[in-house]
Amino acid sequence: MGNGNNDLNLVLVADRPELSQLLSEQLQQAGVSGVIRRMPFGGEAIACAKRSGNYRWRPAPDLVIFDYSRVDEYATDILRQLAFGDDKAKVPVVIITTPVSQAELDDGKVDGGDAVMFSPTEMDNFVAKMRNGNRGQFFKALKTLYQYGPILVRTPGRLLEQDSREFAMSA
Repeated sequence: MGNGNNDLNLVLVADRPELSQLLSEQLQQAGVSGVIRRMPFGGEAIACAKRSGNYRWRPAPDLVIFDYSRVDEYATDILRQLAFGDDKAKVPVVIITTPVSQAELDDGKVDGGDAVMFSPTEMDNFVAKMRNGNRGQFFKALKTLYQYGPILVRTPGRLLEQDSREFAMSA
């Protein structure tokens, strides 16, 4: 983890800057500080999470959060490389889901049915657990859970409402 007791080295893999802003606000309100880097889907995000290429000698992130709120073939492929299989990232991957992406995961369309999927928690609850507990134990628990499958977190309600409005306007 970062330098101080509350410092966090987090990588957010998301194409939406508004998610990065919302996550930063929630972590700040929870008293969690540190570095939050947003990376778009692609090879750089994979290299960072797996500590390969240009990221080989850099410190590993404490956590990778993957925005899987918009399901498409490219996002699914990147998610498979990050969070599933023998070559998955060594750091825990938290997947931000929507009802649609949750169904894809539940049906085994992303991992082939190999991973254990736990019920998703709300983003507010996830951040609260990070804030209220012993940070070291929290990350140790995430690493243990991640051996069986990624950790699922629901897209914050504000962003779901925004996505619904954008969808209605484009239809």
